[in-house]
Amino acid sequence: MVKFIVDSMLGDVARWLRMLGYDTLYSRRYEDWRVLQIAEKEGRTIITRDRGLFVKARKRGINAVLIYPEGRTERVLAKIAVKTGIKLVFDPSKTRCPYCNVRLERLSRAEALSLVPPKVAAAYDTFWRCPKCGRIYWKGSHWRTIDEVLKKANDLIHVGEWGS
Repeated sequence: MVKFIVDSMLGDVARWLRMLGYDTLYSRRYEDWRVLQIAEKEGRTIITRDRGLFVKARKRGINAVLIYPEGRTERVLAKIAVKTGIKLVFDPSKTRCPYCNVRLERLSRAEALSLVPPKVAAAYDTFWRCPKCGRIYWKGSHWRTIDEVLKKANDLIHVGEWGS
């Protein structure tokens, strides 16, 4: 499976890749030399908006995707998918914490009842927890947005209009 390291300008992209189940490193504190070092050592693909970092990576034989110019989330995801061969499919059993990059664990409804607001507990049946930070996730209204963005991104791929 493809692993990524995302530069400090693309935190939103890192969160999306993690939600899609891809091991994605990200920190606002990574300097270019550190991104290159990690990518080379761990076989990660660099996702960057920094043309200089992109060129350095390519010269060193490191896979990299340049996200330029800036675009809507669906265009960025479509470009990454085309360049790296990843699938833009949300699979709750593979998703990772958007903040910690740790694979989420499924919670029973009974376990979640004491961890979420009563309104949420009454409205939803499926829950996940990050074993590192403890955040709880469920299929809330944002789920529709996730589905819409992924549908648009996949549509762009199929018609070949994902950007350059």
